[in-house]
Amino acid sequence: MGRPETNLAPQIRDKTLELLLEKEPEEISTRDIAKACGVTATSLYYYYKDREALFNEIKLECIEKMDKFISEKIKKGMLKQHRQGETPNPLIEARLGLEAFRDWAFSTPRIALLVMGRLKADTQADPEKMKKYYKSTVWGQMVFDRAVQAGLSNSNDTLLDASLCIAALWGAIESVLLNRTIPQYWSKRGGIEFTNKMIDLLLTSLMCGKSA
Repeated sequence: MGRPETNLAPQIRDKTLELLLEKEPEEISTRDIAKACGVTATSLYYYYKDREALFNEIKLECIEKMDKFISEKIKKGMLKQHRQGETPNPLIEARLGLEAFRDWAFSTPRIALLVMGRLKADTQADPEKMKKYYKSTVWGQMVFDRAVQAGLSNSNDTLLDASLCIAALWGAIESVLLNRTIPQYWSKRGGIEFTNKMIDLLLTSLMCGKSA
C-alpha cells in the first residue's frame, strides 16, 4: 500500500495536541488519535512510526513556538531599553529571556507542562535534531559568554549555568502551576512575584557586582 496523496501529518499533530491538552500521554492510544483524525490506526503509520515519534514531533513543534515567543519578547524588551536611552547589556538580555520563558509558561500552562516534562525528548535523535530541543539553552550560553567578556559575569561554565538557570526557573514555574508553593503565589500576580525572585537569585549568583 502506498502513502496517501493527502499529507495528513499537520492535522494529525493538531488533533493529537488537542488530546494531550485533556489527557496524559500514557492515557492516549493510537486508536484514540486515529479516531480524532477520522482515519484508521494503520493510516497513522504512514506518517509516524509509532505514537512516541508523533509525540516527539509535537514536542519539537511546541518548542519552536516557545523559542519564537521568547525571541520576540527579548527583541521588544531590548528595543524598549534603547528607546528609553538605557544601555542594554547581556545580563539585561538574560533577564528578558528568563522572564519571557516564564511568561510563555504562564500563558500556555498545559503545553509548558507537556514540553518540559510529560513529553520526552528523543534520546536517539541526530545532532541537528537535538539542537532544536536546546536552542534556548544555547542562546543563554551565548548571552552569558558575552556577559563574561564584558566583565559582568563570573561564570566559569556558561553552558552549565544557562542550563541550570532554565532548570531552576522551571522548577519555580512548575511549583506555581501545580500549586506546590504556598497559596499566596498561586495567582498570576503571586506567580510572577515568586518567579521574579528566582530570576533575581539566579542572575545575582552570576554577577560581578553589577546590576542585572
